[in-house]
Amino acid sequence: MLTGSFQVLQVTYGSGTDIVAFDALFEQHCEDAVAALRGEIRYNANVVVNLTAPTRLTAIQNQNVNFMVTATDTQSRHVVLTASGLPSGATFIDNGNNTGTFNWTPTSAQAGSFLVTFQGNDLQAPPGAAYTQVTVIPPPPPNDDFANAAAVTSIPFTTSEFATNATTAPDDPFCSSANQTVWFAFTPNTNIRIEANTFGSNYDTTLSVYTGSRGALNLLGCNDDAGGTVLSRVRFDAVAGTTYYFMVSSLYPAYSANLVFSVLQAPPPLSIAPGISQFGSVNPTTGVATVNGSVTCSQPTFVNISGQLKQMHAGSALTGFFSAFVPCNGTTPWSAIVQTQAALFHGRSVLLFVGGKANVAGSAFAFDPDTGEFVQRNFSVDITLRGAH
Repeated sequence: MLTGSFQVLQVTYGSGTDIVAFDALFEQHCEDAVAALRGEIRYNANVVVNLTAPTRLTAIQNQNVNFMVTATDTQSRHVVLTASGLPSGATFIDNGNNTGTFNWTPTSAQAGSFLVTFQGNDLQAPPGAAYTQVTVIPPPPPNDDFANAAAVTSIPFTTSEFATNATTAPDDPFCSSANQTVWFAFTPNTNIRIEANTFGSNYDTTLSVYTGSRGALNLLGCNDDAGGTVLSRVRFDAVAGTTYYFMVSSLYPAYSANLVFSVLQAPPPLSIAPGISQFGSVNPTTGVATVNGSVTCSQPTFVNISGQLKQMHAGSALTGFFSAFVPCNGTTPWSAIVQTQAALFHGRSVLLFVGGKANVAGSAFAFDPDTGEFVQRNFSVDITLRGAH
């Protein structure tokens, strides 16, 4: 059943039946339940009594919420303030000076939204109204704020917590996002390489690590997705006696955020070792050369190998360039065709690579997304080109 009320505060007619000014309060109920909708309709209304109150606010279970409602009257008359729709345990007091005070400490059983109506009446003009929607949520985790970062006392360390009701402080840093943030702190007593991760969590996380103090934090690492997942990991070299702060955030607001946070000793940093085969190949007809080798990496990564092949011909140097993109996992082979530009040899023929001695020089690059570090290794090797068909 749909019921409710509609209170006309002002209606002014122009010529005929035209309405030139209108002001009304309305309230709607569904199935005789708590009012589902309240509001006010104004059109060119001459409003005498105006009320000011918060439109929306969030309250935490078992924590007090208190705010002021203020009335103004264009005729400077005294306004009597009242409230309806007060949640159980809430009070509203008319202070007698055109202000009123709302006070409430919601209990653990009072999660949800509550709509409170405030009315002001100067006993002569139509009353004014204001509405406040109070949304009650469970308390956030104890480590919701930087100032209350949970201590990591020793490693290896793993903890689980419900982060759905975590909030975001105005000064929380940004690492791909800043939603439902929680904080942890660790001070090692020896120099050690550290890994922190959110593996085992059930939502899309970001993870960042800082030194410093609130308002003056220094970012050491920020990671969104690690290990082919939507979870996060950072690795860094920690110094004894320095406090490191970890902020875990959801990439997007999560309706069910069960966090698993771990800190442990990290493996050694990413390392790569490029190798060049002793023998390359050359097509004796076209002069196209190929170089090859292998690259060893300490963890799965992508390695970009580039360089040049140089060969001397009767005092003239022929140089070609090559590159290879290698998905490295352990020790992985690679090969690359050497690209050259046509050149004249003694003003007659095109200079081409031939079988014989040559030099390969270049670099291998890799990137560790967990640390944000680039790794580079240079090489210069003499090889022998062999004819190939």
